[in-house]
This record gives sequence, C-alpha cells and structure tokens, in this order.
Amino acid sequence: MHLPRSVFSVRQLELFVWLLKINGVEDVTSVKTMKDLDSRLQKLYGIQTYKYKGAFGHTYYVNSLADIISQEMSNPRIREKLLFYPEDRATKNVSEARQFARWLDEIPDDKLGPMARIHGEDYYIFEPCMLRSGLI
Repeated sequence: MHLPRSVFSVRQLELFVWLLKINGVEDVTSVKTMKDLDSRLQKLYGIQTYKYKGAFGHTYYVNSLADIISQEMSNPRIREKLLFYPEDRATKNVSEARQFARWLDEIPDDKLGPMARIHGEDYYIFEPCMLRSGLI
C-alpha cells in the first residue's frame, strides 16, 4: 500500500493495519514495508529536495526544477496541455505567454522549439529545404 502525499503518522498506519487484520483481510503488509517501499519509490521517481543555507544563516529547501519538469513531461494528462511554440496572434486578445511578441520576436530561434506551424503546415528551423525556384 503506497500512499503518496500521506499525512498519516506511523501510529495511524499501524491502526489501519490492525483494523484490516481484525476484519479478516489477508496478506496485509506491515507499516515498515510500506515505509521502505515509499522510500524506494521516492528515490526512483520522487522529486529531490536540496537544503541550502541563506546569507543570514537561515536554512531553506528547494525542490529540483529538473525533477518537477521531468514528472510533468512524463505525465500524459499534463504533457498534452503543455505548449512550447510561440503563436502569432493578429489580435490584441492574448491570454497566454506564448502569444506575446517577446516569445515570437525577441527569443533567438535556436532557443525556441525546432518547428514553426504556419497555416497548418509544419516547418523545421535550420533544416534544408528546396524553394520553388529549385534552390536549396
């Protein structure tokens, strides 16, 4: 039984295990096994947290941005909603950062995604292409 983001204490988990056993549930795992599994899963798939010491001596923690992005990208429900290419909006009604001129005009092409979609056709930047005149 893996309970991500569990707010239960060890004592509460022990109570759950006891209740399951009292009610005749077979093969109930121990709290230690649950904790060990959780620890292994966190090492394999969790988000690393880094401890830092502030300039004034205070301690603070920061989650790994790379791990957060990795988890978001690997989640199919989230990944389909992420958009990486700038969008040229002819109107002034913009609702997302990717629709602003800064993404479209100010960021160098090699820092953006490798493709531009224009009128439903995909064009890859820095990829050789043949012009109508026959030039490459």
